[in-house]
Amino acid sequence: MKKISALIVSLFLILGLTACSKNEDKNASIQFFNALHNTMEEKSGRIAGSILMDSDEPSEITLDLYYDQTNDLKLAITTGLEANGNTQPNFLDFYIKDGKTYLNSLGTKTSSSVEKIGLAKDSKLGSMDPFLDLNDTQKKEWLTNAKVEGDTYSFDIDKTLLSNMLDSYGSVSIERAKLKAKIQDDRIDSLSMDIKAKQSINKHQIDTSIKVELQASEYGQLKEVPFPTT
Repeated sequence: MKKISALIVSLFLILGLTACSKNEDKNASIQFFNALHNTMEEKSGRIAGSILMDSDEPSEITLDLYYDQTNDLKLAITTGLEANGNTQPNFLDFYIKDGKTYLNSLGTKTSSSVEKIGLAKDSKLGSMDPFLDLNDTQKKEWLTNAKVEGDTYSFDIDKTLLSNMLDSYGSVSIERAKLKAKIQDDRIDSLSMDIKAKQSINKHQIDTSIKVELQASEYGQLKEVPFPTT
């Protein structure tokens, strides 16, 4: 379940500032991380999007995430997979409700308690923010070459830091990593990432490009988290 929790955070993360000036550009990375955390602290919301991966076997993952943390945490993530001309709905579905977790992986269903993934019933997604403890200097190291156009912010992601986060064993090498986010009311409205990487597996190198597109909506207005009936 810890691996599933890490995947959720990654997806969520693979989930989420104003007019330009030199001063704003210098602090754009800080504003982005603040907006990311504000998004994770919202009472409720929905994030939908896709992850396109082009490597030896090109594939696309579609995802739909709903959350309500007004009281106890409620979460629903459904994903679909398209690969080799085949479509697999409900590829990996994960839910949190009434202090329990539910996983449906290709029809194999398991359940556990939220404590098993390090959460409490009333936990907030913000407590899972891996960037929460970064100071301002570290935030600026993560996101560089900021460009601000209205409410759209563009960055280069530090390739070394991202490589280390994805794989502490050094088998992943990042060649390109760019992030663009539209932020309104100090929350992420949309986000896109463009990453090119090499992964070494048993002395074999795989070139991979990853494109992520996420769109957020219904902040504080979500009426219901959709859970399966069975």
